[in-house]
Amino acid sequence: MLAFEVLPNLRKQAKSEGLVRAIDEHLEQTKEHAKRLEPVLRAVGAEPSSNHSPPAEKLAEHHDELAGSIPNDRLADVFHAIAATATEHFEIACYDALLALADAVALEKDARDGLEQNRKEEEQALKTLRSELQRLVAELER
Repeated sequence: MLAFEVLPNLRKQAKSEGLVRAIDEHLEQTKEHAKRLEPVLRAVGAEPSSNHSPPAEKLAEHHDELAGSIPNDRLADVFHAIAATATEHFEIACYDALLALADAVALEKDARDGLEQNRKEEEQALKTLRSELQRLVAELER
């Protein structure tokens, strides 16, 4: 899963304690998300795999291309928070699509509940990142 590569790298790059904490929390959540996705995939006859999502790969590549060119740590943290926020929007959209598919194929309740829980946690991660982004931007204005 790409997140298990990207989040640790992002954590190393981030300097803000609040952003590092948000990344750490989301990495732990993501481990649980992967566990909850396995039965969903098996319920529809698919096997879990470590294949990367091309859109997620492009988001990560874009971040990496630009991140190294930002010389100011505080501005770089704003950029990291923006990139993480964009990724959360993408992940939420994926869960929305999976939930619609779950309804279409009458996925069992436990599996659907796992998708719902993952989506809720993605929303919370987005909220946390937005708050951290606002705080980081406010610091830049000082």
